[in-house]
Amino acid sequence: TLPSAQLDFNLQPLLEQLDQHELSKFKSLLKALSLEAELQHIPQME
Repeated sequence: TLPSAQLDFNLQPLLEQLDQHELSKFKSLLKALSLEAELQHIPQME
């Protein structure tokens, strides 16, 4: 994975250009990704 420093190089101006619909789509995508990452830390039961 990329270091987070490389990820936010110009995220702010990009986000400011999004309209409400795009922004909420982006937020729900982020939530889904972080939820997925959290779930990967939970050991699977057999």
